[in-house]
Amino acid sequence: MSKLKITHLKQEDLDILEAMIIEFAKYENMLNDLKCTKEKLQQILNNEHICAFLLKEDEKTIGYMIYFYTFSSFLGSRGIYLEDIYIRENFRKKGYGRQVFKFLGELCKKEKLARLDWVCLNENILGINFYESLKAEHLKQWRNYRLSGKNLAKLCDLC
Repeated sequence: MSKLKITHLKQEDLDILEAMIIEFAKYENMLNDLKCTKEKLQQILNNEHICAFLLKEDEKTIGYMIYFYTFSSFLGSRGIYLEDIYIRENFRKKGYGRQVFKFLGELCKKEKLARLDWVCLNENILGINFYESLKAEHLKQWRNYRLSGKNLAKLCDLC
């Protein structure tokens, strides 16, 4: 297994991150939903609550991950929400996903974080099988909800 290098996102990395987010949106058949731009990504660099990393094999960028910190009132503890983990198709099944989760597990241990959360599309069978191999729990009792766009803008009028 090759060693994965995980590096903090820098200003000069924004173009490659934008390209990979587009690849990820295509992979998930969600390109029409993509609104992220390089200008919006610039905000990541200036936000201490959002952490973005590039994943590299021999200095070649092969993926990325973005996470942010959360808080659980039930646990009384912070955690991490993994917004994205993306590894380019030619580099999957090489153990890199496990290395990313090991990195996140070590971070959780070091910072005394209680949990690591993420979502996965129902049709992403490769991802589901991988996450279950890590002993991740499928939270069947929860539903994900979202307000965005016009519905989010109308929220103040509803309440």
